[in-house]
Amino acid sequence: MNSLLTAEQWQALGEVGTFYHRPAFAETASSGRVRFGLIADPQYADADPDMRHGRYYRHSLRKLAAAIADLNDTPLDFVVTLGDLVDRAWSSYGDLLPLYGRLRHPHVTVMGNHDADTVSRYLAGRQPPLGLPKHYFHFLVNGYRFVVIDGNDISLYCNQANGDDLPEAQRMLAQLTADGKPQAQSWNGALGKAQLYWLEKTLQAAQARQETVIVLGHYPLAPVNSHNLWNDEIVAALLCRYGVRAYFGGHQHGGGYQRIEGTDFITLKGMVDGEEQTPYAIVELRGSALTLHGRGPEISREL
Repeated sequence: MNSLLTAEQWQALGEVGTFYHRPAFAETASSGRVRFGLIADPQYADADPDMRHGRYYRHSLRKLAAAIADLNDTPLDFVVTLGDLVDRAWSSYGDLLPLYGRLRHPHVTVMGNHDADTVSRYLAGRQPPLGLPKHYFHFLVNGYRFVVIDGNDISLYCNQANGDDLPEAQRMLAQLTADGKPQAQSWNGALGKAQLYWLEKTLQAAQARQETVIVLGHYPLAPVNSHNLWNDEIVAALLCRYGVRAYFGGHQHGGGYQRIEGTDFITLKGMVDGEEQTPYAIVELRGSALTLHGRGPEISREL
């Protein structure tokens, strides 16, 4: 996938499209080490706090500013935002663009459910309506393969311009609900058949090249909880089958961790939660050794 956005989507999204394109990385030779920053769920909105869930939407601007300043002072190969840059309003992107413009490292965005809802509603209002972009791709940095998956591929956030994706999401959610699955929630989604095929082919190729693989997504895959990807077990099994080193996600703002076979499944805490707390992380890989340096309430881990 060389372009994630059609020409029409680019034109409609304007500057916001810079968040949802495939970043350009020079495919450098293996150095045996890579360092990158992780931010999850800023979920900014010009809105009063949701005290029931402890979300301080306006505070995300200063939290992001502080995190970006710290990340800029740290030698990194790139920074990833694991989804939900905004909470609900298209206008919120206008406040975020200058902040991310200060970031001196390459930036990789994972599309979260709130992003997908906001972008999809905006594109559905174009004439003619435009579909929600498919936001999955991979890139190589210092010999490490990074794979970004799109859990909004099959979701209720798809609009009428996404063809059969929305009816498929409705069928999938109904079946999960009937089966009593905890992730049978309208705010989750799934990888479709085409993306699952692409993911397996990507992992097969990386395995053949003996690359260490990191997968990045918005929805958790493990442990089991109500915020997981609808087809979490299928995707987690695929990652384990091909020896993926780690999976990083967000969406479940309390965070989480589980190791399955040789793969670590790590969910970062949500930045929007709490009045003052500013969770984010720096990850360092040396060979297959993974160290997560947590900032604020984010948990540090030696894996």
